[in-house]
Amino acid sequence: MAGSRDWAGLAAGPAGIIADRVLSYDVADYVRFRAVCCPWRQSSADPHAHGVMDRRFHPWRWTMLREEHAAPSRRSFLNTSTGECIQVDIPELLDHDVLAVTAEGLLVLLHRPQCTDVRLLNPLTRQLLADLPPITTLLPPLPGIGIFNYFFDIFRQCTAWGSGIAGDDSTVVLSFNRLGMLGTAKPGDDHWTPVYYDGYSLGTAPVMLAGRFYCVTVKGVMVLEMGGDEPPRLVVAANLNMPARPFEDCMHLVNNCGELLLIHRQSVTQPSGSSIWRERYDTYRVDLDTEGLFRVKSLGGGTGRAVFMGADGSLSVSLDVFPSGSISADTIYLSFDFGEREFLNIGSYHLRFGCVGRASRRWGGLVPCPHTLVDCLCLANTVKYTV
Repeated sequence: MAGSRDWAGLAAGPAGIIADRVLSYDVADYVRFRAVCCPWRQSSADPHAHGVMDRRFHPWRWTMLREEHAAPSRRSFLNTSTGECIQVDIPELLDHDVLAVTAEGLLVLLHRPQCTDVRLLNPLTRQLLADLPPITTLLPPLPGIGIFNYFFDIFRQCTAWGSGIAGDDSTVVLSFNRLGMLGTAKPGDDHWTPVYYDGYSLGTAPVMLAGRFYCVTVKGVMVLEMGGDEPPRLVVAANLNMPARPFEDCMHLVNNCGELLLIHRQSVTQPSGSSIWRERYDTYRVDLDTEGLFRVKSLGGGTGRAVFMGADGSLSVSLDVFPSGSISADTIYLSFDFGEREFLNIGSYHLRFGCVGRASRRWGGLVPCPHTLVDCLCLANTVKYTV
């Protein structure tokens, strides 16, 4: 046909350049590029020829959703930069539990039935890291309790949100925030190196940001330091500069498009000595250069951003890529595992006006079937039970 082009016959050089540019933007598009034809696949790097730690192939922009599918191993993934949603078959879910989704978009898996093997899976490229130390070297089972029952209970109460790959691209950080501890290991190690929180944890949502692990204790915003002659340790990255009540207040860390936010979730009394309590969600930008916190009333972004805050992890999204009116700017939406959503009917908090919004749906003891985009994203952050 006149004017037709032989795209499959594109020379390896130009095809390789195109592949590199596609990969630099999104690994899902890269997978599609390689699936077009054999010549394009031969002109681009095969992810399976590289380890799962290779950041070039990480699905940074994608988050796993939780709505049910007919196939038990199928999951939906949402691109938080474009709003695209895809379905992916993950056969590993038939014999693995999901402990967490990392900041890089990887799945932290626990293999059944032994319940000791920790693995990292890239759900879009199918890269799998299986030579991590057994979880029993970090969390030994209690005497008199069967190992399966022990881990069955532990990992449904204490998920590993906040896990990820450290900035050295060779160390896995496995976080158990509710236990006040984390572990570090490299592929091929025979054990995890434990790191314990020094002081009460005030946060139920740690975060990996730019290859560094952050959490909150009574001492402040803490960062995991590694390297040198010292063992891994948590040091102060920013001071709280506010009263904080252990076991009452919660500090949630959020990766807000590369900026670290701290949301102070607390119950306060109404003015004039009233005995009525209400929830407040003070939001701060964590300045790692000055080691201070600065109050914010806006989440930034072009048309605005919103945060979907969960008990164990949070998600920041831009309104630019979702239908107009489906999400409100500068709003914190609560996941289904917050008590105030179930018992006080609080579904959101508007930063600019300091007012709450009512929940469209509650938990009710069951995982709800999402009917709106807000419900869907709130459910994605509900990790009280494994996904």
